Amino acid sequence: MVPSASFSRTTRLLVAGLCSTFLLACDNDSPTEEPIFVVEEPDPLPDFCEGYIALPVDRDALAAVPPGEVATVKLVDRFDVDHPAGFSEELCLSVPENILSLAVTIEGSDRLTYALNSWEGPEGFEVIRGGWNSDGQGLCANNCNNRIYARIGAFAALAPNNPASRVDPGRHILSVEGRYSSSPFAAPQPRDGSVKVTIHARVVGDEVPETGTLDLNLFFTGSDGWTAESAPTDPEFQQTLEELGEIYAQVGIEIGEVAYLDVDEDFQDIEDIMTGTGDFAELLTNSERAPLDGPSIFFVDRLRSIFDGGGGGVLGISGGIPGPVHVKGTVASGVAVMSHQIPGGPPVSHIFAHELGHYMGLFHTSENNPFGGPQMHDPLPDTPQNDESYLMHATGGGDILSEWQGIVMRNNPWVKN
Repeated sequence: MVPSASFSRTTRLLVAGLCSTFLLACDNDSPTEEPIFVVEEPDPLPDFCEGYIALPVDRDALAAVPPGEVATVKLVDRFDVDHPAGFSEELCLSVPENILSLAVTIEGSDRLTYALNSWEGPEGFEVIRGGWNSDGQGLCANNCNNRIYARIGAFAALAPNNPASRVDPGRHILSVEGRYSSSPFAAPQPRDGSVKVTIHARVVGDEVPETGTLDLNLFFTGSDGWTAESAPTDPEFQQTLEELGEIYAQVGIEIGEVAYLDVDEDFQDIEDIMTGTGDFAELLTNSERAPLDGPSIFFVDRLRSIFDGGGGGVLGISGGIPGPVHVKGTVASGVAVMSHQIPGGPPVSHIFAHELGHYMGLFHTSENNPFGGPQMHDPLPDTPQNDESYLMHATGGGDILSEWQGIVMRNNPWVKN
C-alpha cells in the first residue's frame, strides 16, 4: 500500500474526488452508510526551514500586536549559535507579512569581531552577499545591498537601510561569522566560538509611520560638572538636549523620556576606544543599568586615540552602525560623547546627534579619506556628496538630515510609535 504522504496535495484531492464519484454511482437508492474510504486532511506543507537551523519565533508576541498597529516585536530572544572555524550553519527565520524592518543583534566574546556572513531573503534576494568579508575588511559597502559594519564584542544589522535593500515576508536564511585579530590593525581571522542571536522586527499596519519617539538613557561621568543630579536643570546641558531634539525633528523623531544616571568618574578620560576589553568597552557595559527602552549615551571629558597630537582626535564614538538593538550591557551598547566643545569644533549637540545617528544605523554621507584611495559615500540617494552641512558628514559639524536618513532611523526598533 502506498501511504497517503507519498502523494502530492493535488493528487490526494483528485483521489478523494474519484472515490466520492464511485460511491455515488454504486446505488443512489441505498441507505446512507458510513463511507468505505476515509479521506484524511492533507498533510501540512513541509517545514520551510528543513535543512537549516530554525530560529524560534515568538508567535505569541506577534499575535499580541493589534491589527493595524505599529509595534516592535522581539522575534528571537538570545538564541545560542555556534560558529566552528569562524562560521555558523545557516539559520532560518520566518518573517511576518506586516514587516517594515528587521534588526539582528549578535552578542559574543569581547575578544572576537562579529558580523553576518550572509543574509538571503525570499526569491534569492541577497540582503547581504555571502562571503563578503573573506579578507576580514569588516565593511560591506559597495557590493552589499544592505551595508553592514563588523564590530568587536557585539554586532547589529538593520535592514532595509537604503533603497537597494528590502525585507520581504517569508523565509530568510542568515549565517554568522566570528573572527579574531591579534591587534586593531591586523586583519581578523576566522575563529571558533558561540554567540547569542536576537532579532527584533518593526511591524506596521496599512500605513508606514513618518514620525516616532526615541527615549534616551544619559550617563554622566562628572565631566564639565554634569551629573545625574545637575544635568536636568543645567542650562547648558538642556540647551544641548533641545538642539538634539530640533535636529531629529527634521525627520519626525521626537525625543521622549530621558533618564539621568551617573557612572564612575574614572571614565572621564577614556584611553582605549579600539578593543573590546578597554575602558570604552567597559564604560558601555554600564548600559545594563539603563531604565528606559532607548539608547545609552555617555558624556566624558576625553576620548584618546592614535590620532591625538597629529591634528586629529575623537569627539564622539558609537558602539556600532547600528549599535545593538534593545540589547543592553554589551561592550557595544551605547555612545560616548565629549561634554565640551573644542576650539573650532562642532557644538556638543551636533556630536551627540551625529554619534546617536550612527547608533541608529546611519553611515557617514562622505568620508574625509585622509589615507587616499577611492572616497566612500553612504548608499542613500538624497545625501549630497562632500556637503559638510549634513549631520552625518565625517566632520560632524552639520545639522541637516535627509528624508532617507529619517526612514533609516525610524526603521530602527528603538523608535516607538
